[in-house]
Amino acid sequence: MIEKIGNIWDFHDEKRWIVITTNIGWRKSGDAVMGAGIALSAAEKFPELPSWYGKRCKKYGVNTAVTVYKPGRLILFPTKPLNLNQPWMSWKSDADIDLIRRSTIQLAKLVEVINIGTKIGLPLVGCENGNLHAKQVLPILRQYLDDRFILFERS
Repeated sequence: MIEKIGNIWDFHDEKRWIVITTNIGWRKSGDAVMGAGIALSAAEKFPELPSWYGKRCKKYGVNTAVTVYKPGRLILFPTKPLNLNQPWMSWKSDADIDLIRRSTIQLAKLVEVINIGTKIGLPLVGCENGNLHAKQVLPILRQYLDDRFILFERS
């Protein structure tokens, strides 16, 4: 994994794929809750994304996996677990280190299966709105992700 300071959306604007961190949850309307951070930016750029991802979360529940959203060149990466009693409140949880490990492993396997043909940008997953620290997350990312991935940290 390559580590870089910069804006992940500038990388995306170069027609590259990026990882979007998400929670596993949905509103009563069925739309995924994407109200902060990189998920909010993605939802603003791709207004159909919350509905699409919400349907996926409802279908797979706690087993919602890393998934590709081809129209946006996005890879959705769950970091916050499903609140079974109130799915619309999943966003309030802290990121879960075990879910991040699972999602990282899935991401590494996913790029083996699909041919994206370019480097993939990702944020420091679980650390901004997820309340984890880089020292918790970086060892996992470094263990499973190779140089096809560029980790973008803010300056």
